[in-house]
Amino acid sequence: MDLDLFLVYLFGIPCGLIEFYISMKKYSSSSSSKTPSKDRGTFIFIWLIILCSQVFSIHYIRLGYGSKIIENKFLKYYFWIPLNIILYLMGHLLRQQSIEQLGKWFTTVIRTDENQQLIDVGWYGKIRHPSYTGLFMYFLALSLILNNWLGLAGIMIPICSVFLYRIHVEEQELEKHFGIKYEEYRQKVPRMIIPKVF
Repeated sequence: MDLDLFLVYLFGIPCGLIEFYISMKKYSSSSSSKTPSKDRGTFIFIWLIILCSQVFSIHYIRLGYGSKIIENKFLKYYFWIPLNIILYLMGHLLRQQSIEQLGKWFTTVIRTDENQQLIDVGWYGKIRHPSYTGLFMYFLALSLILNNWLGLAGIMIPICSVFLYRIHVEEQELEKHFGIKYEEYRQKVPRMIIPKVF
């Protein structure tokens, strides 16, 4: 097993366990658990896409497909790997802070509560979905640690696609729930994922 794959396992397995824990703990943490989920099956679909994209990407890389992103060992060990570990940790930190800022309103399924408040401070004052930004950051770091173009595309394209669809569904439900208040929030915070970009 080469270092790239070892690092993906070293960071990927705890990442998966943390997300599984968050998913189970926050699956129905809305204060009114009677409120039905409105996520249109995206919760299960996201988990399937994450697992399949990583398993297939790692499998094909181990078979020798794809080319290295960084060939130079000095750059790889002293720049590439540390940079991606920092990106990974920043993603976790951003996701954790975003979950804490939403507090009891954070759930892993799309669900609104009649007493729910619109949070527009902290990270939510800069981007509308900082929790997903954190996820993107650590999945990007994991796919870059693989140091393979096929791994990067095989992980990031499916994961970005499924999360962008999830964000679309979530935006629709939040607009239905908050009405004009959410439209004003979208004007105040026009970026969904990356501040001043997207």
